[in-house]
Amino acid sequence: MSENNVGFTVAGLLEVTTTEQSNLAIPSWLAEALLVGQYWNQSGLLDQLQQQVRVSRGRMGQYEVCDFALLLLAYAVSGVETLKLFFQQLESVKPVLMSVWKREKCPVAATLSRFLADVDESAVEQLRNLFEMDLLAHPIEMNTAMGLSDRTGARWVIFDVDGTVKATRHRALVNAPTHPQVKRRSENACAPGYGGRKRGDYVRTRSTVACAHTHEWLGTFAAPGNGTPKPDLARACGLVKRYLQTQGLTIGQGIVRLDGLYGSELC
Repeated sequence: MSENNVGFTVAGLLEVTTTEQSNLAIPSWLAEALLVGQYWNQSGLLDQLQQQVRVSRGRMGQYEVCDFALLLLAYAVSGVETLKLFFQQLESVKPVLMSVWKREKCPVAATLSRFLADVDESAVEQLRNLFEMDLLAHPIEMNTAMGLSDRTGARWVIFDVDGTVKATRHRALVNAPTHPQVKRRSENACAPGYGGRKRGDYVRTRSTVACAHTHEWLGTFAAPGNGTPKPDLARACGLVKRYLQTQGLTIGQGIVRLDGLYGSELC
């Protein structure tokens, strides 16, 4: 036994050996993240991402948009609460994850933060259009058993458009000449608004669009403060219209179910 190893026997049945050598565990989410990355590669989404989505940055460096997209996909799949914990789990499998898209190096947390700060609305729209195109090209086929039927035999398809408010609390900062200029990370993402029963200084509103029968997410839109309900509702109706056409259904068969964010607006 080496001097760095310690071994002992428990009740003559189980031998336990420890070592100082680091051996990080493989995250439980790695297999699912690799499957998602492989799907993007085989379906052509990766090529379209590299060709269509552009983020203007002052210093391009050695990374591409796809490097950060792969990290965010893995983070979404992992279910980890914070990016800090995610990067801790990622440490042992960086080469494996990046190899699924034939990338050699993995951005660190600080590089990802600077990249996200440079993402503008045009880049978000390009990525949203990419997701919508893939959704409409590979939808879950709605069979005759899906949907609702009334007493006349007419068939209806339900869509949920839901606005969710996320409140943010601001910690106290010292605003004095002896300290750096006050700068909050959430100042561009949040704004004063109606928080309802949620406590917070600033809020952010996110609207989601989903098909109630296939459980497909059709789109999501977010904005600081109370958001932009009317423009978001118009975009949601456009998504619903294109989705119904893809499924071979008429526009009149769609019913949009709204929550209180939209008041008495009709679609």
